[in-house]
Amino acid sequence: MNSQNKNQSHPLIGPHHLRRFAVVYIRQSTKRQIIENSGSTTYQRNLTAVAHSYGWPDSQIKIIDEDLGRSGSSTQGRTGWQKLQDMIDADQVGAVFVVNISRLARQVHDFELFRMRAALHRTLLYSDGRLGDPANSNDAIIAQIMAMVAQFENRKRTEIMMQSKMTKAKTGEIVSRLPVGWIKESDGRFDYDPATEDAIRTIINTFWQTRSIRSTVIALAKAGVQIPCRKREGQLYVKKPTAARVTFILTNPAYTGAYVFAKTQPGGPVPTSGRPKRLKLPEGRWVNIPDQHPAYMTRQEQEEIRSILKKNQFKRRYGDGRGRVATQGLLRCAECNATLAVSHCRRGYSFVCRRLREYAEKPCMSFSSNDLDECIVREVFKVLKAPPIEMLNSALKASHRKKQTRLDWIRSERERLAREESIAQERADVTRGRLPSVHFDALEKLEKILQDKKEFEQKLALKPVAPPNDESEEELEELCRIASEVPRLWQHEAVTHQERKDIVRCLVDHIVVAPTKERIDARIVWKSGAQTPVSVWRARSRHHLIRELYARQLTAVEIKEHLAAGETSSGQIINISIAGIQKSLNRMGLKPAKYSASFLSVRRRAAELDRQGQSLEAIAGYFNEQGFASPSGKSWTHFMVEHLLRDNGQKQEPLENIHRRAITEAHARGLSYGQMAGEFNTKKIRRRGGRHWTANSVAIRWSDLKRMQRKRKKELTDTKLSEAVVLKRSA
Repeated sequence: MNSQNKNQSHPLIGPHHLRRFAVVYIRQSTKRQIIENSGSTTYQRNLTAVAHSYGWPDSQIKIIDEDLGRSGSSTQGRTGWQKLQDMIDADQVGAVFVVNISRLARQVHDFELFRMRAALHRTLLYSDGRLGDPANSNDAIIAQIMAMVAQFENRKRTEIMMQSKMTKAKTGEIVSRLPVGWIKESDGRFDYDPATEDAIRTIINTFWQTRSIRSTVIALAKAGVQIPCRKREGQLYVKKPTAARVTFILTNPAYTGAYVFAKTQPGGPVPTSGRPKRLKLPEGRWVNIPDQHPAYMTRQEQEEIRSILKKNQFKRRYGDGRGRVATQGLLRCAECNATLAVSHCRRGYSFVCRRLREYAEKPCMSFSSNDLDECIVREVFKVLKAPPIEMLNSALKASHRKKQTRLDWIRSERERLAREESIAQERADVTRGRLPSVHFDALEKLEKILQDKKEFEQKLALKPVAPPNDESEEELEELCRIASEVPRLWQHEAVTHQERKDIVRCLVDHIVVAPTKERIDARIVWKSGAQTPVSVWRARSRHHLIRELYARQLTAVEIKEHLAAGETSSGQIINISIAGIQKSLNRMGLKPAKYSASFLSVRRRAAELDRQGQSLEAIAGYFNEQGFASPSGKSWTHFMVEHLLRDNGQKQEPLENIHRRAITEAHARGLSYGQMAGEFNTKKIRRRGGRHWTANSVAIRWSDLKRMQRKRKKELTDTKLSEAVVLKRSA
């Protein structure tokens, strides 16, 4: 390839193409092809030499090989394909190099969307040894024909292979792999596999003794029996007994000696893994060849086993299920990382590690809690009230991409129908009056195309698609508004359990749970990668929440109200009586608070205002203005304030001390008597008789205070002198 393509030039390649990347896209359908047909991979990689010969430097040549082992029948799960689309949308790709069209896609629809995207961004396409322009009509029709051929080949090959297998299977020939338990002899017949025969018979015999899957798994584990399995490559290995594997051996028709083929057929939805799901067929449509190979049990025995299992059936939900638990299917064990099963009961629901079901062993964890689900939902609401912009931006881009894909498909369908209409019309015009039979056939074809166009437009009218716009800020605002409405509508009767689960799954990737005897610790892992730790107290340890509220100096009534409103550190909503709260406090050796924290705060404020010299009437008026609630719920009066101060163990400070302190402090600031009077009136410093302060009254009061002080000093001096005389005489 290198020698033939050195220093080539092409009229389609311009400077703007060479400034962008040349992408070599590589794909093979299965991992087996990668291993057995490595030459194809090498041949595809050698396209880099072709790109180099057309003028792209090595630094501008990229190889996308992430889709090795991915089928071209669908674009789902092909990360390399999506990366290529994103690069084209970003105008980063000058040309795409592939061996042939089938490497890109084996569906005409998928290729046509790619072609239209490449044409829109002026990206060239090299396939089947030639360089073409997807925007050019001639190149486009050639590429479309090649895509149709690739789709036809893929479909035909699948049909032929399936028909061939069905024909062989109906004649008794084994065309699919048997489960473990047999080996193929040189003459083509099957016999028991000595490496697995004893283990399989032990499994069957143990079930007949226990008549329970779980008991069978326990017995096998105690006996040290390992279950034989076979990987895709055919290598034999053993694993610990599990319920799923034991059930498979007991219920698979192959172990009755029957060969069964075509139990499923394609047609299910394609998951993100890229492998299309298969639909189960009714048993009447299976190819069932009895007595094809040696049996481990009879058909009657297997039917009896199925009957026993049906009677023993008890379902625990490991997936999202139909229950009311919003986090169902998201909870994982912190020890073994297995999904927790959910069991519903009258009082609520319980969670258990699937080790109990799969390995019949003591589960890593098993607990009951109605609060954990509610706690996680509250965290989801917090995110919805202030949605993360990055997550919404990602959702917005995905929405734009989906809209653009649908618009490209609509445009492609319209072009196809218009082209077919043009061809049919031309054929009808040419044969008019010359070839009646052909002309009539052409008119029928034209009529059918016109009918298809009409039905297509009618479908579009029922579900119109608005073109993606660039008003991302407005759309983000709308997304934020919609998200903020979710908490309000969460409990609406029209919202189903499944819709609530879908909302949670849009934000939460999984939740790791680690319960203890007293509380349940969990870690929410969001889709964005961020993590949020949460904790809830279990029923036996809810006294911790009561202790927490008691530490905030709340009364029993207030503790009850806070618990009922979920105003706790864990957000748990607990309905408990006042008697129950008092009982819990007594058990913890705590005396229920007589006064609430708010009452104590009001009492402290009253004492502070009293020290400032305000009257009882002024304090009562202040409390009424500020909206402080009185113990009786009525408006404050000076009698209530007096009672409040008396409960605090204090009496009103004498006016002499209040006035002396206020005037002394005002003198230190250099205030005049008039200024003092204005300030005292503003501060509502009380005066005997309830009168207002004036400059003259302040001066008189200050004179009286100094006179009273001098009188006390004289009395104190006279007392000391008289005591000294008495002592002298007694001496």
